[in-house]
Amino acid sequence: MTEHPTKITFAEMRDMGVRGLLVYCADYRCSHSIAVNGDPWPDDLWLSDIEAPVCLLGCGKRGADVRPDFNWNKTPVKWAPLAAVAAALISRRPQANE
Repeated sequence: MTEHPTKITFAEMRDMGVRGLLVYCADYRCSHSIAVNGDPWPDDLWLSDIEAPVCLLGCGKRGADVRPDFNWNKTPVKWAPLAAVAAALISRRPQANE
């Protein structure tokens, strides 16, 4: 497994006013991610300490990239799969005879 740099502690994250986490699957081919509340973890724990044991339920793979969610208190943005966005854009493209 690749070594990752040590990240900030939960206390440092909370000192910045951030209480949420973004968790991304460590497999670059996977697009699973989730935003979670960071309150359950103790202040002295490093974000990098929870990366290896995390298992995402969407894909079942172990290992994650954990980052502070600086928009934790904002309304979540709804994302559409890229293929759906591309199909919508193509269907709205002007035809050659228009």
